Amino acid sequence: MSSVPDLDNLPERLTPEAFRERFGEVEHETLDFKRGVPGDILATIPAMAMTHGGLIVHGVDDQRRIVGCPLSQNTQDRITRFAMECGVDVRVRALQVGERELTVTAVPEVRGRIVTTPNGRLLRRVGADSQPLRGDALARFVGAHQQGSGEEEPVVGFGPAAVSLDSLNGALNADDRPPVVRRQVARALEDLGVARRPRGGGRPDLLRSAVILFAARPSDFIPGARAQLVRREGTGPGPGPSVDREECAGPLASIVDCCEQFIHRHTRRYEVVTGLRRQNLPEYPAPVVREAILNALAHRDYSLSGATVDITIWDDRLEVKSPGPLPGHITKENMRDEHYSRNPRIMRVLKALGLVEEYGDGVDRMFTEMEIRLMEPPLFITTADSVTVTLRNRFLVSVEDQVWLSLIRQPDLTVAERRTLVAVRHQGAVSPRHLRKLLPGEDVKALLAGAVAKGLLVRFGERGGSRYELSDEIVLRAGSQSIESFRRKRQTLLDAMDRRGSISTVEGAALLGESVAAVRQMLKELMRSGAVGGRGRTRGRRYFRL
Repeated sequence: MSSVPDLDNLPERLTPEAFRERFGEVEHETLDFKRGVPGDILATIPAMAMTHGGLIVHGVDDQRRIVGCPLSQNTQDRITRFAMECGVDVRVRALQVGERELTVTAVPEVRGRIVTTPNGRLLRRVGADSQPLRGDALARFVGAHQQGSGEEEPVVGFGPAAVSLDSLNGALNADDRPPVVRRQVARALEDLGVARRPRGGGRPDLLRSAVILFAARPSDFIPGARAQLVRREGTGPGPGPSVDREECAGPLASIVDCCEQFIHRHTRRYEVVTGLRRQNLPEYPAPVVREAILNALAHRDYSLSGATVDITIWDDRLEVKSPGPLPGHITKENMRDEHYSRNPRIMRVLKALGLVEEYGDGVDRMFTEMEIRLMEPPLFITTADSVTVTLRNRFLVSVEDQVWLSLIRQPDLTVAERRTLVAVRHQGAVSPRHLRKLLPGEDVKALLAGAVAKGLLVRFGERGGSRYELSDEIVLRAGSQSIESFRRKRQTLLDAMDRRGSISTVEGAALLGESVAAVRQMLKELMRSGAVGGRGRTRGRRYFRL
């Protein structure tokens, strides 16, 4: 099967502004800009063909200036010759942008056979680069391409009468197509790429992908086209007693919703009050749960027709198991950066439905969302028969701190930066020495310098006496309840010194109801600020006002 990016919907003329709005200025897997028709498209064409296909826009230079590349006979011949050397059928057309003519080459995605460069290299698009496959990844990719996909197989006995019109029309609406009635179903499925007309003509074959996406009862035709869910008590090992079970069946989008509802019923939700805000936080980040379900259903091996997606909820974790090994050249090591779809027809429909945002971003998003909540990263266990992702509900900080961090609304923070902010939130300020104990192995000097540069922290003092507090911007975004609490406690210690003359860390801990270690840190900060002095050794030291 091959699919060609649709050039027919591209206008003949665009203003420069409309061109930039449509194409953007950033190259990616399915878009490449060229000033003319250079020889390096001998790499771009096969790399796109072995990924998702794409568009090469000729007449835009490296600074993204529109310089023009008219579709002359020489341009046409040069592109066609390069494409023939790679064995790829491309489409070429002219595009007028302002006063300049550009040329657009549409490269199809090619499956079922291998496309290489003329010198035999097998390339894949990774971002804006065309990168070679080597070793085991190369062998697995070739094997997957030669075997084809289970979604490609026609299904005997499946016809328009078995299609859920609601699901089909929902997909058509998302793809900006008009709704259909029963007699128009076959053509609509063909338009969505899940039906294929035989070479000799006649009625289109409805493929397994059409059953999975749009059959009212997919398991009537593919026994494993469903998900089995169970809530078990305890943490194992062993199966453990089950509390509840459910089977989710129907069109794929309905299965996703059903799975989410079951998980919602059987996982906790935390209600936290931060300042004047009341927040509800799920036990597992909702985007991560949804991505795990979608990955299991969209990337599973549907040639294993009797195997189901299995989801198990334990007290300490959530497991999602998908039939079949990792697809193509994907490994546990490259899955955050690389992408290969075992079922591209299904993925294209899911993208049109808005269930999938961008190809290849899903796994990376799962890791990022878990990092944002300061939770353990997803654990992937892969075998020759299945892929299991495990989400654990262990947190590095409290749920209240997670809510507080979410109020900062800065998703690009590292785990170390988040933990630093939480430490400052509770202690009022941190020193480099304290952070080295909290984050062993971390480059604390670079961490603090970066946090100051980002406007997260403000530095006070010099060298050995330096301390770091939350910036006014962070306090404004997330509130300062804990900072104010810290300041009140610090003032309580100062007032006690005024009344008693001096206090010890043990007396301060009893006074505040805090640990001795926390009070010792407060008193050290007061000493560094010059407000307090100390006499005696560590255990017997007493602190007094200066």
